[in-house]
Amino acid sequence: MKQHEELFLTRPLSVVLDFVRFGAALLVAVGHAVQLGLYHGWFPFGVRMQHYCVIVFFVLSGLVISTSVLGGRSSLPRYAVARLSRILPVAIPSLVFSTLAAYLLAGPGPVRMDNSPEDALAVTRQLLAPLTFISAWPGVAGPVWNPPYWSLCYEVWYYAIFALAFFLRGWSRVVAVAMGCVAAGGAILLLMPVWLFGVALTHAPVARRLPLGAAPIVALGALVMALALFRVDHDVLNPVLKAWWPGDAEWSQWALSDVFMGIVMTLALVALRPVASRWEGAILRCGEAARTLAGFSFTLYLFHWPLIQLLRSWGLEAGRSFPVFAALIALIVLACAGISILTERQSPRLRRWMEMRFLDKPARMAPA
Repeated sequence: MKQHEELFLTRPLSVVLDFVRFGAALLVAVGHAVQLGLYHGWFPFGVRMQHYCVIVFFVLSGLVISTSVLGGRSSLPRYAVARLSRILPVAIPSLVFSTLAAYLLAGPGPVRMDNSPEDALAVTRQLLAPLTFISAWPGVAGPVWNPPYWSLCYEVWYYAIFALAFFLRGWSRVVAVAMGCVAAGGAILLLMPVWLFGVALTHAPVARRLPLGAAPIVALGALVMALALFRVDHDVLNPVLKAWWPGDAEWSQWALSDVFMGIVMTLALVALRPVASRWEGAILRCGEAARTLAGFSFTLYLFHWPLIQLLRSWGLEAGRSFPVFAALIALIVLACAGISILTERQSPRLRRWMEMRFLDKPARMAPA
């Protein structure tokens, strides 16, 4: 049986999802630019747009990570190297850059929502906690000028718990997974089902068997569910969680709505798979463009907030002018594409070094 028939994540679907990944990162940047006041003109979406784009990331992350360990060629050490070499070249520079931007590069203009403490000790805490990926815990200081970093902290815990469950066996797996869940904490675990939806796609044969003719029906169902979600998320689902959850849900305060959105995204992926296979030739011809855009989407996600704040601090705002707003967004995207040369594009090099340093034989698989 051919590989594209065995795996949910086919080659054409992978290309499409590269476009989706970049599109979601771009929408997050646009939404945050409006939220922070870079643009004051008409905008049809609220904060739910950028938040639900993060849920899209979570489902895609679960799908990609689960796919990367299939086939029996992976191991816990190789998995750890792959994940660390993917995360660290972007995470560490983003934290350093956002801190420098807030304290050394910012202009004279007052900037709200800057999350910037005044004393050196507080700045140090807001660097150390994100570096250990615990800044998403309730009550723990988040990074300076980089609130979007929360979702990376969540994902790192999901990576770790998944690895313990996948690679370990017997009672050691049970104990390790239990300890991982306790360490992650309830607030982070609230959103883990969303991430596991992507994992489930790689293990559910029925998800790979949807006929092309049924794809529009499933896609329409996902759209109807999304529209229904927008009617009940704020007024029904979110208050229910707030009343039920005993502590501070922190970034998981929309968890019930997010699980609903995760189901919508999962159905959309199931519908998209046969369509992508039907148009495989045309889609694969766009592969290079998709890889180029997806190749700096991680950098765009973690660097856009401090870049927006920098522009605002120097008085560069669009007001109500949409063309100026579009130009400023384009400037941020181009800046992140340039920054990615020093961040994401260094991931393969770091991975090879880590494999040679910590593993017996370097892996020949492409980075996941």
